[in-house]
Amino acid sequence: MTIIARVFFVRHGETDSNRDRIVQGQLDTQLNVTGLQQAAMTAEELKHVSFDKAFTSDLQRASVTAERILQCHTGIELVQDSALRERFMGEVQGKKGPVDMEGLSDSSTVETDEAFVGRCITWYNRVMIPQISVTEPDMDVSEGQCRNILVLSHGAFIATLFRLMISTSHVTCPAELKLRDLPTLGNASMSVVEYRTVPRGKHREVEVDILKYGDITHLCGLRVMEENADVEA
Repeated sequence: MTIIARVFFVRHGETDSNRDRIVQGQLDTQLNVTGLQQAAMTAEELKHVSFDKAFTSDLQRASVTAERILQCHTGIELVQDSALRERFMGEVQGKKGPVDMEGLSDSSTVETDEAFVGRCITWYNRVMIPQISVTEPDMDVSEGQCRNILVLSHGAFIATLFRLMISTSHVTCPAELKLRDLPTLGNASMSVVEYRTVPRGKHREVEVDILKYGDITHLCGLRVMEENADVEA
């Protein structure tokens, strides 16, 4: 077995809207004091990871979190990508949650489940598949050659993407993630995916393993919101 890449999906730090349970969607809200502390603690947790690539939503609550993390990693370009944005919540953005999705009118401007899922899949195929494919097959993590990729996004985007991955037969994960609904992702939580090649007869195939989902142990001592007013697909 050869580990070829690890991807660190991090949700942005806390905003006042998170704290007040306001639907943010694609509103460009700022980190609050707690969110900046969470970003700093996440940076400390990840400072020894040698990142090769870094991608972030262009909304500042994500991009500022990413910038804080990369302060410990000189020379890494941070690529902003609007495809990593939170679900567009249309007319309910800025309003108090939770959102009754079934009660929305036919004229609602909220991004549909189909459109949101499609955006997650399109981003993954466009960005992640090439990052994994270009990795040399003889790379070995024991030699420090595993590619490490940072992705900063939002709660509903990360949760929807992981749900899609778990639903396939090509991804292994802790049993509890398949047996129940995924837990809500806390602010600045980390979810880690490992890609490795394994021999299959004369060929080598890529296997995917979810190592962590929604981990917040690095935020010890800080209050972490356990609710997200934005809606997954």
